[in-house]
Amino acid sequence: KLDSVMLLLKPQDALSRLHASRRVFALLKEHEIDVPVIHWMVCAKGETTEMALEIGAAVGPLLVDGLGDGVMLQNADDATFGLEFLRTTSFGLLQGCRMRNTKTEFVSCPSCGRTLFDLQEVTAQISSRTGHLPGVAIAIMGCIVNGPGEMADADFGYVGGAPGKVDLYVGKEVVRRGIPNEEACDGLIELIKEHGMWKDPEPEEEEGVEAEAELQTA
Repeated sequence: KLDSVMLLLKPQDALSRLHASRRVFALLKEHEIDVPVIHWMVCAKGETTEMALEIGAAVGPLLVDGLGDGVMLQNADDATFGLEFLRTTSFGLLQGCRMRNTKTEFVSCPSCGRTLFDLQEVTAQISSRTGHLPGVAIAIMGCIVNGPGEMADADFGYVGGAPGKVDLYVGKEVVRRGIPNEEACDGLIELIKEHGMWKDPEPEEEEGVEAEAELQTA
């Protein structure tokens, strides 16, 4: 094993990144070359939300399959994505692929006609205040119909119980019912504190969480 060597993987633009990358990993395995591989992706000019999706689609499947050890994002000559966006997107991708836990894990339903609050707005609000808690999973569900069943292994749940009201869960057990929407986020934070899973954000963590919340509402 070559401990001092790292491979930056950046297929040519004319090639399919997924297919070319898989071929590289096959060759590394065939020749018994065991080195860390970092996926290097150049971000073209565009919207932040579209770019985050593109990065996830291009690199995420490889990382999920265990092909790679990290990601490096770089602006193209005509792109102006900020450092905070590139950092947040990188860490978000690694956490989504279960490679590194650096922030709160959020589980959210896709929204439907039964949703009892603005799911995107509420998710961004909760994320902006609780997104700095690595190891904590929070489920945000729009209604009671599918909420508990879709919360998977979340530590806490924020579920629409009635128009203008929210129920709070610990695991899959409801512990507080009928909290007014405007008080529910504070109630969730108090619940997290009661269970010893809260910490105050560091200044740099707070900036990163706010940037990610803005990305979610973009």
